[in-house]
Amino acid sequence: MKHCAPAIQETLIDQVPAPTHSASDQGPRPRAPHHPHEAGVATPMVVLTIMGLVTVAAGGVLALSYSAAARSVRAAADLVAVSGAQAHARGEDACDEARRLAGRNEVELGRCEVTGDLIDFVVEVRVSHSVGWRLPGLPGTVAATAYAGNVTGAP
Repeated sequence: MKHCAPAIQETLIDQVPAPTHSASDQGPRPRAPHHPHEAGVATPMVVLTIMGLVTVAAGGVLALSYSAAARSVRAAADLVAVSGAQAHARGEDACDEARRLAGRNEVELGRCEVTGDLIDFVVEVRVSHSVGWRLPGLPGTVAATAYAGNVTGAP
């Protein structure tokens, strides 16, 4: 029986397919046809894409900066007007109090006007604040006007 085994072994070896080569064993892949006018196109496209994204991001930051400054100035104007109205109701100078609070809120008091008497009155203030980062052609400051007071008989 020992002399039969080599014959079976030879038959099995003949039936095993020959090993195939992997893609890495075959050498470099053939390249697609290359046209001379296409050389270096990817680099400018990447640079232009990055520049576009940076421009959009800078525009977004600028818009958010103006929006935040405007919201802050409106809140400060309301606070300054209410404090001026309270001072006027106590018999004090409304504009002095408005000026003091404007300074504490880091806004500039541009106008302060009291209309009416001690009982029925309105304090009108206009405050402004500079925008930190701006582009030429855009305003350098944002401003807001607020009114506060005591009016009897108002609905």
